[in-house]
Amino acid sequence: MVTEIINSNWTVSCTIAALCLPLISFILACIIPNRYSWVVTITSLLLLFVSMIMACSVSLTILNNHEYWSIATTWFSLSKVHFTVGFHVDSLTVLMLPVVTIVSFLVHLYSTGYMAGDKNVKQYFAMLGFFTFSMLGLILADNLLLLFVFWELVGFSSYMLIGHWYDKPAAGAASKKAFIFNRIGDAGFLIGLMIIWANAGSFNLESLHHVEIYSWQTAATLCLFCGVIGKSAQFPLLTWLPDAMEGPTPVSALIHAATMVAAGVYLLAKLFFLFTPEALQVVAIIGTITALIASLSALVQTDIKKILAYSTLSQLGFMVLAVGTGSPQAAMLHLFTHAFFKAGLFLGAGAIIHSLHQLEHHTHQHFDVQDIRTMGGLRKELPVTFITFLICGAALSGLPFFSGFLSKDAILNSVTAWAGTSLSWKWFIVISAFAIPFLTMLYTFRLIWYVFFGENRTKAIIGQAVKFGEVPFVMRMPLIILSVCSLWFIVSPNPSEFHGWLYHTLSVTPEDGISLTTVISAGWVLLALVVSYFYFRNRSIESSTSALSQLLYNSFYLDKIYEVIITVPVNKLTALTEKIDIRWVDGFIHATVLVNVTLAHVISWFDKYIVDGGVNGMARVAGSVGSVTRSFQGGKIQLYIFWAVLGIIIFLISMLI
Repeated sequence: MVTEIINSNWTVSCTIAALCLPLISFILACIIPNRYSWVVTITSLLLLFVSMIMACSVSLTILNNHEYWSIATTWFSLSKVHFTVGFHVDSLTVLMLPVVTIVSFLVHLYSTGYMAGDKNVKQYFAMLGFFTFSMLGLILADNLLLLFVFWELVGFSSYMLIGHWYDKPAAGAASKKAFIFNRIGDAGFLIGLMIIWANAGSFNLESLHHVEIYSWQTAATLCLFCGVIGKSAQFPLLTWLPDAMEGPTPVSALIHAATMVAAGVYLLAKLFFLFTPEALQVVAIIGTITALIASLSALVQTDIKKILAYSTLSQLGFMVLAVGTGSPQAAMLHLFTHAFFKAGLFLGAGAIIHSLHQLEHHTHQHFDVQDIRTMGGLRKELPVTFITFLICGAALSGLPFFSGFLSKDAILNSVTAWAGTSLSWKWFIVISAFAIPFLTMLYTFRLIWYVFFGENRTKAIIGQAVKFGEVPFVMRMPLIILSVCSLWFIVSPNPSEFHGWLYHTLSVTPEDGISLTTVISAGWVLLALVVSYFYFRNRSIESSTSALSQLLYNSFYLDKIYEVIITVPVNKLTALTEKIDIRWVDGFIHATVLVNVTLAHVISWFDKYIVDGGVNGMARVAGSVGSVTRSFQGGKIQLYIFWAVLGIIIFLISMLI
């Protein structure tokens, strides 16, 4: 049975095509022989390009006509209960479709240059396609059960991509850590699904819209939020994301900037109608803590990818904070802008790493190509990368005339409106919300300053003046496109108004002009820029060894805390249970077996020699007696005379005695 809400066959066909083409890319990559791996690169790129065109066509059509549609069919039945599999396109979906497909296509294009010569390039493109398919299925799913299936597929494909370089122990450890942390969160997600089914009797998102507020919804939504904590790396499950930077840089751009980690924010916005005020307060607090921890940690990192990873954590916390304060639209707007400028920053970092790798091979000298302490002055060698990185960094920092300024302004306006004018704990959230952009400017300026300005420390390390140039054009083009998408006009024609092309319903900005919060936000980030310049311009790049720096560098020792309160006790409990199992449980079982075996031997001997011996002895006696008595009547005259004489002799002896 198939049902459609809007009879738009062309739109439905384009949506299904956009979903299935990445899956076809995965299938082709699996069946094409290894010797034709170059074919996989071409087919994957073409299929993702067509998928991107289809997705953008769907989004533009629906945005222009305001026609949303659903399509569903029966999946399976249990007794009289029918579970459906279907897809639904609404305002959130049409926002995510182009984000996922555009970033995925640009990552595919970039990867053709970055991954050239990789021995497992076929597997790499296969999993890229499978991840894109899983992510598209997640955002199109019309019910929570199907959404959970794609949610898990996204986790599996990210595990494979993070551990792509499986011969690196760090990559294998990072992929396992990401998988385990996601499973911890997904356990809560699954419990939330059970609570919803037990109380609402449906997984369909449209049906759940009509459920009245009940006490169970707080527990159910907090359990669902556990899944968000795992997938979007929120406190306390945030430490897997920086470690995941061991994967290829294009994977970091796709999974850890634009799509996978943003899936948690998308889920919060999708299910916002289910969250109770109490649950939203927890969401806001967790988002705030995550954003502050990550922003502070990014200030002292020296690995270029880890700085961007902590930046991603900070921005995700900022989005979660927005949802918790009652503005999922502002969170989704920031998700949209963040996808482009953060993907641009990751791919820019990949271009820097790629160029330094080439220099490393050319000079036959080894140095850490991801450590910003080995960089400096790269704007001269990598001018295109520098300009694109600068634009994307400005958007991340929230400078005016860039997309990040508008989306952050939307969040700050929504947070201040949520807090109200009366003094309460909510103003801690407001203060934190303004502190996050300030810290973002500090670590972004630090990153750009030490990588692109100052002396060229790379040449000083090598000990010779060697010229090295830009990455190939196939890698530069995605950087240029993403930097253009980081300007204000992708959000609004007015660089000071965030409710432009995408959202017309955000009501936190006064209708008569720019809000006071917007003015404060612009001045605040410019002040942060000035502070950053005067603080970092003459400051050495060498990392500090102070206790505070070490605290921030190690993310407040969260991994150490997990080790102390979880890993060590669990290992000790495991050792204790193993000891009990070996010494006592196995010992008792072995003793019981020994007793049983001994008793069996005794019983066997008694049965053989006593029971069977007695029976067999009686049989032998009876047989002997029978043999003797048979001889009395044997028919031989000699025997008759013998027994007669014997009888007379016995009689005479007895008489004499």
